[in-house]
Amino acid sequence: MKRKLLFIDDDAVFCNMLVSYFGDEYDVTGFTDPAEAVRFIGENNADVVVTDLSMPEVDGLEVLRAVKSGSLDTDVVIMTAYGSIDTAVEAMKQGAYDYIIKPFTTDELSLHLKNLFEKRRLFEENIDLRKFVDTKYRPENIIGESEGMREVYRFIERVSQTDSTVLITGESGTGKELVARAIHFSGKRKDRRIVSLNCTAIPETLLESELFGYARGAFSGAAADKTGLLEYADGGTIFLDEIADAPLSIQAKLLRFLQDRKFRSVGSNKEVAVDVRVVCATNRDMGEMIRENRFRQDLYYRINVVSVHLPPLRERREDIPRLISLFLDGRKKIQPGAVSLLCRHDWPGNVRELKNLVERMVTFTDSDTIMPDDLPPDLLLESFVSDGDLSYNEAKRKVVDDFNRSIITKSLLKYEGNVTRAAEELKLDRANFQRLMRKYRISSRDFKEQPPDGATRAPGKL
Repeated sequence: MKRKLLFIDDDAVFCNMLVSYFGDEYDVTGFTDPAEAVRFIGENNADVVVTDLSMPEVDGLEVLRAVKSGSLDTDVVIMTAYGSIDTAVEAMKQGAYDYIIKPFTTDELSLHLKNLFEKRRLFEENIDLRKFVDTKYRPENIIGESEGMREVYRFIERVSQTDSTVLITGESGTGKELVARAIHFSGKRKDRRIVSLNCTAIPETLLESELFGYARGAFSGAAADKTGLLEYADGGTIFLDEIADAPLSIQAKLLRFLQDRKFRSVGSNKEVAVDVRVVCATNRDMGEMIRENRFRQDLYYRINVVSVHLPPLRERREDIPRLISLFLDGRKKIQPGAVSLLCRHDWPGNVRELKNLVERMVTFTDSDTIMPDDLPPDLLLESFVSDGDLSYNEAKRKVVDDFNRSIITKSLLKYEGNVTRAAEELKLDRANFQRLMRKYRISSRDFKEQPPDGATRAPGKL
């Protein structure tokens, strides 16, 4: 869609020339009567208004005030002569984006407009990004209806309005960083940065300078000062993931920072004070780490001001169907039988493992619906690991047959033998449902309420 551009100049020849020149690139409207232009602006949207400053009856400043009173999103560019530059500067103080001095070439004005629209594009992208981030990291967008997850939501709601240091524990893949970001974006620091640092992803020799920064000349190759992540996150939040794996030397320096919120960069004697919230996470047993002298007990007390534990996926299986639907994102359907089999899996990699598996199934399943036999072989075989005499194909067939037989039976029992309704619930057409019934020798009559003794039932279809 073309940007909407409005030209206002009482010189009809000049105004028409501008409309003609820029008409191919923008949606352009021109006015030689500024009063008429102001009425038009009051009823129509425009991205940019380019107006002459000196005009009879209604001048450029009046046009600017009329535009800004109706829409703060419309930018105004003032066209002015040399003698009116002071007035043009005053126009910028009142909200004009820029001014351009007459006479000018169309190329000069084109450059002004391109710069303006680039600024608008970046601003709009930033607004869209902020809306996306605010939406994505809202606590209600963390999926889960289990009691364990409800407790997590209550925790986020309570601590997000404080500056308390937070420790998030849980197995890998349970969503610790997602919770950290939900805490940040639900609190008063949401308009400032959240910076993440994985303490296992950076070599020990670089971790200190990454976190605290360094001064020029601190070591060979330090040609300039480097701002550390703590200072970069000033006013916001720093998320220290896998904090238990931080080296003891870093733990000591981090402890000092948490005590007074000041630190010294590597190679510097100057103390830097920052206002930053600290959120930490780990998948380790912190008690064991302390007993083995791999984590400082005094630091543990500093980071464990308030804490929350994220339950593994195997302890909240009721959340698995919703997570699957979220990860499918409408790209494919999944047969209830496949969902049932996925709910039986223990998911040692938790939500991350489930997300990756769903992505693989979307990629490698040819049909629009993911069926039980589209699941990975190892997952299909889990229920039959004790049947050592079965081959893979036999075990897979047994899994699928047992599941189909069970799900068809349950559906027919639920609808008292009504084949049409049972098939609809399983998202199968009636013909395929009946084919499976014949294969597994299941009769709808076995699920219908039996008539009283002596009564007869009208014949019905299978």
